[in-house]
Amino acid sequence: MGRRSARRQGRFRLTTAVAAALMLLSACGAPTDPETGPDLELPPFEPIEVTGMEGCAGLERPADADGGDRLPELELPCFNEPRRVDVSQLSGPVVVNLWASWCGPCRKEMPMLADAAQSNPEVGFLGINTQDNPEAAADFLTRTGVAYPQLVDAEALVLADTRVPGLPVTLAVDAQGRIVDRVIGEVSEEELSGLLSSLAEQE
Repeated sequence: MGRRSARRQGRFRLTTAVAAALMLLSACGAPTDPETGPDLELPPFEPIEVTGMEGCAGLERPADADGGDRLPELELPCFNEPRRVDVSQLSGPVVVNLWASWCGPCRKEMPMLADAAQSNPEVGFLGINTQDNPEAAADFLTRTGVAYPQLVDAEALVLADTRVPGLPVTLAVDAQGRIVDRVIGEVSEEELSGLLSSLAEQE
């Protein structure tokens, strides 16, 4: 079975066994460093400046649609400015990438995502830095030249909502805020093209 799920809402729900097998092949579990583990009581996030990276203004839209698979009603801090964004209210179409600097497949796919964001200005790109060390994430974003906005999910709440056991996860969210396609594990050029096509089909 391929890593790409079927393109229509409801058709890409994976069984626990399949998701676990996919994670073993191409995804990362939780960080092994106890200082970044899920039980750590984290202080409030302080924004970190990343050269050339966009802020989070304009990421949200009015709530104007019901139904379909959506991201949770959850406000996350913006990585580089003092602002919070409700991920259930994203202004689509947008490709959302859940990642962390400690995740090898995440690091490998990030330059391709950065290039795709610049090549497809009609689609938004958004990173959700997940259960990570903020300074390590900032250093990696700077070195990779990522320009699209980033949110911080220190407790991996969005990942938990997707019911996927590891990173990375890349989602296609349409203009109505519905998740219409997803890739679990490191995204290939072909798979990323498929996500963009899924969004184009919703127009």
